[in-house]
Amino acid sequence: MDNKGLLAVIAVAVVAVFACSYIAGQGQETDDQPERIGIIGAMVPEIEKLKDAMTIEYTETIASMEFCVGVLEDQEVVVVQCGMGKVNAGLCAHTLINKFNVTRVINTGAAGSLDNRLDIGDFVISTDAVQHDFDVSPIGFVKGEIPYTGLYAFQADPKLRELAKKALSEYEVGVHYLEGRVCTGDQFIATPEQKQTILDNFGGLCCEMEGGAIAQACYLNDIPFVIIRAVSDKADGSDMEDYSEFEKKAAERCAFMVLRMIDQM
Repeated sequence: MDNKGLLAVIAVAVVAVFACSYIAGQGQETDDQPERIGIIGAMVPEIEKLKDAMTIEYTETIASMEFCVGVLEDQEVVVVQCGMGKVNAGLCAHTLINKFNVTRVINTGAAGSLDNRLDIGDFVISTDAVQHDFDVSPIGFVKGEIPYTGLYAFQADPKLRELAKKALSEYEVGVHYLEGRVCTGDQFIATPEQKQTILDNFGGLCCEMEGGAIAQACYLNDIPFVIIRAVSDKADGSDMEDYSEFEKKAAERCAFMVLRMIDQM
C-alpha cells in the first residue's frame, strides 16, 4: 500500500471513530444530568411566577421553545412555555424527557369548566386525560381511542396527585378543587353545544388544549405526570368580555399552587 492509500485508510478510520462517538453521545445525552422535574405551561402567565421564583442556571431554545433549567424550592427543574395546542405540548414533553432528563412532568395552566360544581378560580387535579377531538369512530374505534393501541385515557400518577392535593390543602383556607378527567383538544370550547358534546362523549371536569398530548407523550416514555388546572371560564361563551382577566388570574393561581407542590417534594 502506498502512502496515499495508507492516509486514506487512516482518514476513514478517524471519521468512523468520531461518528461512533457522536452517535453514542446522542444516545446518552442525559446520562450525566441530574434527574429533573419538568413544568409545562402553554402561555406566559402560566409559568411567569415560576420563572421568577427559580434560580435559572441556563436556558436553551429548541423548536422555538425556551427551556429554563435551574432550581426551584431546592428541586432541579426545567420550566417551559410550550405554546397552545397538542402538537406543541407533545413535542415539548418529549423534549423535556429526552433532552433534559426529566423524570416527572407537571402541566399547569387555565381551563374551561365542564362541571357545574367548578367555578372560576377553582382547581382541577387530573385523574386521567383524554383527547376529545380524536375521532376514528367511523371505522369502529371509540371516540378518543388511539387506533390499534387500546389506549383511550392516560392515567395521572397517584403520587403526584397526592402531592397536588397536599399543596392545595396548604394553599389557602377554603380552596375548592375536584379530581377527575381532563379533556384536551385543539379547540377553544365556547358554546353550550360544544361543551355538551364533550360531556356526552367523555364526561370530564374541564377542557383545555395541551394536557392530553402531554399525557400521551409521558405515557409513551414511561414518565409520571399530573395536570393541574385553575378554572378561567365556563366553556360556554359566557363572560368572554372578562376572559383575559380571568385567564391571567387563574394561571397565576395555578402557578403559585405548583410552587407549593414543588416545595413538598
